[in-house]
Amino acid sequence: MPRVGVLTSEASKADSVREAGGESTPLVLPVARPLGGAALYREWVADWAQISCVGKNFDALLVDATDPAALAGLLIAALRIDLPVVVATPLKHPFAVALAALGFAPLREEPAEIVVAAARSGRTGSCELVESFSLANALRTGLALKGGPELLVHLAAIAREAGVAGFPQMIRVLAPECPEVAVTGSPWFETYGAAGLLGHLGGLHDTSTVAGQLKEALPAATPPAPETAGSRLVFVRGRASGTEVVCRTDEASEEVYGSCRVYDSEGAAVRAVESGTVDPSDLLVVGGCGPRGGPGLLRLDRLGSALADDGLFVPVLTDGLPPESAAGTWASLATPETAAGGVLGRLRDGDLLRLDLAEGLIRVGAGAGELDHGEPFAAQTPSEFGYAARYARAALPALEGAGFG
Repeated sequence: MPRVGVLTSEASKADSVREAGGESTPLVLPVARPLGGAALYREWVADWAQISCVGKNFDALLVDATDPAALAGLLIAALRIDLPVVVATPLKHPFAVALAALGFAPLREEPAEIVVAAARSGRTGSCELVESFSLANALRTGLALKGGPELLVHLAAIAREAGVAGFPQMIRVLAPECPEVAVTGSPWFETYGAAGLLGHLGGLHDTSTVAGQLKEALPAATPPAPETAGSRLVFVRGRASGTEVVCRTDEASEEVYGSCRVYDSEGAAVRAVESGTVDPSDLLVVGGCGPRGGPGLLRLDRLGSALADDGLFVPVLTDGLPPESAAGTWASLATPETAAGGVLGRLRDGDLLRLDLAEGLIRVGAGAGELDHGEPFAAQTPSEFGYAARYARAALPALEGAGFG
């Protein structure tokens, strides 16, 4: 009987493997997690899962998690072990659907049946499914469902783990060309699902998947076009400073402009919003949230909630991640990050900043004339010891996956 390791947040997932004829060993994600952001948590999950599989002699792995960071971590562990792996997470989130396009989540078949069949036959290991064409499919698909910057970071980490070179450059080319076309939970997506979305996109590469060739699972007839007006991710750069940020925009938006209000942490920005000191004409600059400074790429959920509660729709520029369903304009993943001496740490209150979305340029007003000479503020750092401290000393930039360097 084939042995399947079930890496999951719910032990009940193991029952489906037994029903499909396999011997299952559930390995349930710990409830506790290290303090830090999404990329740090992903790396921690990957290490936990890899260690947990040592000596188990699994023939294949079934992985499932609702948090994209945890799901990416489980998949990275499977890549390290290089066993056949099937993703069992329901295809209701942009990252899970992207993993279907990458080849790890079956579009039509039951995941438990696929993983047991893979364990019996000794099908292709997980690393062979991750290559440039399948990554392009995953990137296009996730962005079509309004996947945000976190999608880019986790796919970059998966590409790096599999040894695929050039994915950060692929992101910069493809992301602006891949607008949102649908959202999960919409009537269109509920009707046509992930397979319908991939069929609608067209032009996807016919790559190998855990259940056969990708295009074999697509509908014979192309679904009608969704009615979503598509936003897209654009890259905006500062020529002199080398700064780069990722900003979501629609066709009508040509610039983001404001007078900087600079904060060295999410907590400081939240307190300013709650105290009523933020003006509608301000542009919030929040540093210390990147891979090293966060550490681990903090998602600014508290700031998003505070802005929504106060009815403010001011733009935000940060080296962290935007909230998953962020309202307003967020320019994120600023690189180099503040903790690496990035320009965010040199901006000061009152500096005028314009993100030219049409030209893809960051333009700083005369008020920031001393930008190159200003001393950056000190980013918060974790203690000298522990997992977070080790990560913060070695973390890669966001678009290189923000993993251990």
